[in-house]
Amino acid sequence: MGYLALNIKKYGPPDVALELVEIPFEEPRNNEVVVSIDAVGMHIADGLAVRGEETLKPLASTPGFEGVGTIKKVGKKVSILKEGDKVLLPMGTGSMRQELKIKAQDLTKIKQPYAPDEQLSLITVNGFTAYFLLKDFVNLKKGDWLIQNAANSNVGRYLIALAKIHGIRTLNIVRRKEVMPELKKLGATKLIMDYELTESVCLKEILKKNITLGIDAVAGEATESLAKSLADKGLLINYGTVTKQPCHITFWTLFKKDIKLCGMSTLNGFDKRTKKRVKEIHQELALLVNKKSLQTKIAATYSLENYLSAYEHIDKSGNERDGKIVLLPNQ
Repeated sequence: MGYLALNIKKYGPPDVALELVEIPFEEPRNNEVVVSIDAVGMHIADGLAVRGEETLKPLASTPGFEGVGTIKKVGKKVSILKEGDKVLLPMGTGSMRQELKIKAQDLTKIKQPYAPDEQLSLITVNGFTAYFLLKDFVNLKKGDWLIQNAANSNVGRYLIALAKIHGIRTLNIVRRKEVMPELKKLGATKLIMDYELTESVCLKEILKKNITLGIDAVAGEATESLAKSLADKGLLINYGTVTKQPCHITFWTLFKKDIKLCGMSTLNGFDKRTKKRVKEIHQELALLVNKKSLQTKIAATYSLENYLSAYEHIDKSGNERDGKIVLLPNQ
């Protein structure tokens, strides 16, 4: 007898790359625990990893960048955790499994009362990304503005909520008008459609806000549009490419406005901080989720056995997905 786990046996489409395998139950060593995995947040990067485009581990390995679980067994020398505690997994541990044996010190304990597992399962990747975007690049003060595209993405939603908590105003660009009421409720200061950013009247009003930080997840021509909306000497950060295109920004925009464009990796944000500080931020984010200050829109949940449907769903966008996908390994 054992537990089930996904395994990447080779790179390619999920239906040929993945297999469900049974692994013998394990006992924790002195400083280890066994975690029963309650929920696993899924991302576009999960599909890329299966295809070999973005990987954290060599073949064969279990996919899954993040997750939340409950302590099932505790090693003899573990004092910081007990059976029944709710914990967040560190990034990149291979969470698409029913159980995980891991060092107790690597986990982040969550305080009660607990938010739903689906909500907690998504803060390790998107939560840290939004936090680092807000904290690591420009010293924004209360009342300052930032502008972001892909505002309806999960990172975008987290960024709206975190900015509101810190008194930062957000100008948010979306592709679909129907999502505006939801984002306004989360705390978005101002919302505009993507095509409005290219209109001279709208751009003139935006420039009056003296925005020094732009956040780009779309790339392509959208990068240029954001750059034009920034104040002179502003910083534009790119952390994604919804268009699957390179960032496009003209020489003249860089030259005339003295704009700087830089990339952002969440992993680099971890490297800038001690393990102690990373765990503190993890707990802060979990507390905000528990208080419903950070909330994710969930499109669907899937069992581990139904992993192919889950992978198919994460490749969709817009109305075809409209929220995050969560895997529930023990359901």
